[in-house]
Amino acid sequence: MADRIRKRRQHYRRMAKKRRKRAQVLFGLVLACAVLAFGITYFTLYRYVSKFPQDVVCENIYIGTMNASGMTREEVLKGMEAHLKEDQAKTVTLKVGKESAEATLEEFGIYYRDMEKTADKAVSYGKDGGVFSRYLKLRKLKKEKLVLDEKITVNEEKGEAILKERAVPIADHAKDAAISRTGTGFSIEAEQEGTTVDVAKSLTALEEYLNQGWKHDDFTQEMVLVKEEPKIKAADLETIQDELGSFSTDAGGGERWKNLETGSKKLNGTILMPGEEASVHDLTAPYDEEHGYVPAGAYENGQVVESYGGGICQVSTTLYNALLYAELEIVERYPHSMLVNYVDPSRDAAIAGDTKDLKFKNNLDTPIYIEGGIDDSNQLYFAVYGKETRDANRSVDYVSETLAEEEYDVRYEENPGAALGSMSYSGSPHVGKSARLWKVVSVDGKEVEREKVNESHYSKSDQVVKVGTKSDNANAAAAVRAAIATQDYSKIMAAISQAGGA
Repeated sequence: MADRIRKRRQHYRRMAKKRRKRAQVLFGLVLACAVLAFGITYFTLYRYVSKFPQDVVCENIYIGTMNASGMTREEVLKGMEAHLKEDQAKTVTLKVGKESAEATLEEFGIYYRDMEKTADKAVSYGKDGGVFSRYLKLRKLKKEKLVLDEKITVNEEKGEAILKERAVPIADHAKDAAISRTGTGFSIEAEQEGTTVDVAKSLTALEEYLNQGWKHDDFTQEMVLVKEEPKIKAADLETIQDELGSFSTDAGGGERWKNLETGSKKLNGTILMPGEEASVHDLTAPYDEEHGYVPAGAYENGQVVESYGGGICQVSTTLYNALLYAELEIVERYPHSMLVNYVDPSRDAAIAGDTKDLKFKNNLDTPIYIEGGIDDSNQLYFAVYGKETRDANRSVDYVSETLAEEEYDVRYEENPGAALGSMSYSGSPHVGKSARLWKVVSVDGKEVEREKVNESHYSKSDQVVKVGTKSDNANAAAAVRAAIATQDYSKIMAAISQAGGA
C-alpha cells in the first residue's frame, strides 16, 4: 500500500514537471512572438515617424491663424513677423459707457512674446520623445489641426498712454464743485460723482481677450470703469469769502492786449485746495493761434521779437504780485532777461517755454480762488480769495531796491546794402540792473519786519545803429568803414560829411 502511494506521488511529480516545461516552452514562444511583434511594430512606427523632416513643421500645424505647415524655423519667424504686422493694423474700438474711441493695436504696442520658443515648438512637434508618443502626435495631426498661441502681449507703457489719451477723457467723470464771483459775493455749484477708466484692469482685459477669444479682426473692447469721487466739494468752498491779495497793471492795447485777455481768462476761476501747487505755464499754454493767442512783442536773446503769446509774462507778473500780497508760497519764479516797464525791478515773473515758469502753492488750511481779467478801466488784474486769518491791524507791502545799474551802449555796424551815410536803428536798448525785493510787514502802520523775497539781475541791451556804406566812391566808403571800426560817433559823422563833399 505504501509502495503504491509512493509511486503515485512520483507520477504526479513527473506530470507536474512536464506541465511546467510545456508552460515554459509556451511562454518562451509567446514572448518570442511578442518581441517579434513589438519589433515589427516599432520598426513600422519608426519608419513612419522618420519620414517627417526634422527641420520643417509638420502638416496641419498653425500658429494663431497662420498655417505653418512645411515651413522651416526661419520661415516660421518671418511668417510670424508678417502676421504680427497684420494684427497690429487691426482697430480696437474702446467702449467707455455710451462713448467710444478708436486705436490700432500697433498703437498699443502689441507683440508676440517668445517668438523664438514658439517657432522651436512648431518645428519640433512630433520630432521629440519616444517613437510611440511621436506616432500618436503625428497621427493626430492627420485628423485635426494643432493651433499654437502667439502669446500676444500689450506694451504697458504704450497701452497706458493710449488709454489715458483716448479712453479716460471720454468717461463720465466726476465734476468738482465750482465757485464764481457775483455782484454780492460768491455762487457755488455743487459737485457730482462720476466714473473713470481703470487703466491697469482695462489693459489686462484687453490682453486676455487677444489671447483667448480674438478672431484676428477689428473688435470692440469694453473698458473697465470705476467710481470717481470729485476732488472739490461744495462744503470745501464755503470758506472762500475774503480777498487775500490783489494787483493790477495797465493792459495797454494792440495785439498784446488780446494775449493778456486770453491768458487771464485761462487763469480765472482757478481753485487750489490746501497743499496743491499750480503752474502758470501749464494753465495758460500752449501759446498758439488754436488756443487764442496772437503774435505780439516778447523778449528773445536780448531783443524784442514777435511771438505767439507775447505778453503772457505780464499776466504771470500781475498774478505774482497778487500772490505776494496774499502771502501764498512761491515755489518757482524767474526774472526777465531785461527790465520790463509795467512793474518795478524784482517784481516781475517771466514765462519762457520749459525754462522759466511761475509756480505757487496754497500753503493755507483752506481753499483759494483766483479771479483774473481786464476790467472796465483797462487794467489787467488778479485777486486771490479765501478765508482771511491775518490780524486786521497787520499789513504787507513790497519794496524794490536797486543794487547796481549799467547803462546800455551804442554800437555802430556797417550796412553794405544801404546808401553811404544812411543810419537805421535796431535792437531794444535796455539799462542793465540788479535789484532786490523786500517784504515789509507793518502793524498799526509801523514796520515790524523786513524779509528778502528775491534778488534779480537784468542784462543790458545795447542800441545798434547800422550805417550805410554803399557807394560808387570806393575811397569814401572805405573811410566810413574805418570810422565805424572806431565806434566813435564824431569820427563816423566826420567821415560821412567828407564823403558827402567829395
